[in-house]
Amino acid sequence: MYPKIWVDCRKVCFGKLLVICNNTKTNIMKQFLTIISLFFISLNLYSQTQIQLISDFNEPKTKDEFENDLFSGINKLKFYFEDSDLVLNKDYKIIIKEYKNGKLHSEIIAVNTKEEGLPKIDKDFKFTLIAQQILDNEKIGFFFKNFMNKKIFKVNQIFPDGTFDLRDLSGNTNKIDFELGKEIQIALITPPNENPNAGNLGYCEVSKGNIDVNSWYIKYKIPQFFLIYLQVE
Repeated sequence: MYPKIWVDCRKVCFGKLLVICNNTKTNIMKQFLTIISLFFISLNLYSQTQIQLISDFNEPKTKDEFENDLFSGINKLKFYFEDSDLVLNKDYKIIIKEYKNGKLHSEIIAVNTKEEGLPKIDKDFKFTLIAQQILDNEKIGFFFKNFMNKKIFKVNQIFPDGTFDLRDLSGNTNKIDFELGKEIQIALITPPNENPNAGNLGYCEVSKGNIDVNSWYIKYKIPQFFLIYLQVE
């Protein structure tokens, strides 16, 4: 049996301990709620400022157009920014890089608005990329509302007409994360995967998203292909 004064002291100490514990729990909860709030605020700000390029296949609108594109081996991709205000009045470049046996063979700047005095990005900015392989040539064209540009490359004769296909690089999301000042891959023009040991046969296997050229070539061994880049400055 403890003396009464001891019991009272224990009660007082225990009461103070409960107050301290409750205050500690309250502070921890406040800190937790503050961290959660800051996380969602930063996530919202990121979503508002993240630049995304929309990539869509330009499907034929009529049966005749579909048959003509199929017969001619024409592929089309259209591009525009989800929020053009984030890139408004900026210059841009479109770059074609041709690779042979896994190495960069040629690099051509197809469009350079700053050097050529062409229109900068406006609110209605969009363009269509058209590719066609015919008579041992790969034709690559960029069509804007006020101008167009076309480049022609020789294709290895081992590839029959229509072997090269224009592929989207958004990873089936139709959206490509964009960063100002960097060359961003927007499209791939390539023959299909024909090696069953490298994965599924066909075009889908080789166009699952952004291409790391070295590892991509080691896996598929495709001797010639083209990558299209867009750089906004």
